[in-house]
Amino acid sequence: MSEVARRIALVCDYSLDYLGGAQSAFLDEARLLSERGHHVVLVAPASRRSGQGALGDWQAEGGDVIAVRAWATLPGVQLPVIRNTRGLRSRLAHEFDERGIDVVHVHSEFGLSAAAVSVARARGIRTVQTVHTFFWRADMPRGFRRVVAAAVRGFGRWLRGFPTTRAELAPAPVDSALRNLTLSLAQRVDVVVSPSAHQADRLRAAGLCTVRVVPNAVTPRPVGEPLTEVRPPLRVLWVGRLVPEKRLLEWIDAVVRTAAAVTPGSFAVEIVGEGPLRAAAEQRAGDAPVRFLGRLPREGVQERMRAAHLVALTSYGFDNQPVTIVEALEARRGIFYVDPALTEGTELSGIRAPGPDVRAMAQLLTALVRDPGPVLEASLRAAEAAREFDPVLHVARIIDAYTTPSAC
Repeated sequence: MSEVARRIALVCDYSLDYLGGAQSAFLDEARLLSERGHHVVLVAPASRRSGQGALGDWQAEGGDVIAVRAWATLPGVQLPVIRNTRGLRSRLAHEFDERGIDVVHVHSEFGLSAAAVSVARARGIRTVQTVHTFFWRADMPRGFRRVVAAAVRGFGRWLRGFPTTRAELAPAPVDSALRNLTLSLAQRVDVVVSPSAHQADRLRAAGLCTVRVVPNAVTPRPVGEPLTEVRPPLRVLWVGRLVPEKRLLEWIDAVVRTAAAVTPGSFAVEIVGEGPLRAAAEQRAGDAPVRFLGRLPREGVQERMRAAHLVALTSYGFDNQPVTIVEALEARRGIFYVDPALTEGTELSGIRAPGPDVRAMAQLLTALVRDPGPVLEASLRAAEAAREFDPVLHVARIIDAYTTPSAC
């Protein structure tokens, strides 16, 4: 790592009142950079809660914050609406000048990030963007897809102040429009960071010149202990938003199939998270051994991971480099997964289903209930797998990205 202390504005459009994968990675990076001697200011939507959420916690620990009040919040996706306006740019310019910011590092692609990048470019400040997903999806009736895609592009221009690119990035027009939101901001920064190699390949194929792979980091906190045995019931934890792209309903169907094929009481599943599919998932689970825990704080998720034998990740063709993998390894647990593109962390501690469909997931889950040997082996290899996400290595890679000349 360079010995020069950086003055970094870390920017996120997402609300920090709840912690999804992007927010968790954002806050982890802020903490790691700060602990390595860099000055980090969090630029994020102001909290809508009285306790001020993660921003308040950061300030209480002596951290620097630029909180920006949102005009509204989009229902469903919980996205604070912050426009790239002249007034916002003027404020950020003043705040960046006052702090001597020399790197603007955005973790999203909406109005606040666009404003921060605009200000940085005008001042010759280094700009970096971490792309948390280039695999946006939106289930939409066929007759509405082109209309909604046009609305997405129009919303992007209204929100950010510049046109959205129109590259063909996905078969569905809406998915392509959403991915172009990411691409059109990424074209305006010096370096793009991808937490996974497979997403980096897609970003380069879309025409981005300077893309660096920097996996998410394990944060320094007490780690779990590897399993020494796996006694029944086999305990499996599923963590994520209860939305279609995470394939919760398919997972529940696989659990129901497994329950019909194995001895009662031989396995149990916990679901952590909230979202629009909860009611449907609970109904489909029926009498299967599934418990829905709702949304938990990060410490609660780690507690449930340490209490489990295995962590399940059932998305396919959607995730970049899920924080769930990093947290599972931190808890010294293996990962049940279905997407062969997810290689970081899974090559040593992953147990992959032969396919993403319900039958394939049920086949693997049934086999593990009957013979949990692979679960024990995956847990024993988790410490070695976690080295890829070493916090010191992560900071060194990020600082290197801050100094890498652009290839464009």
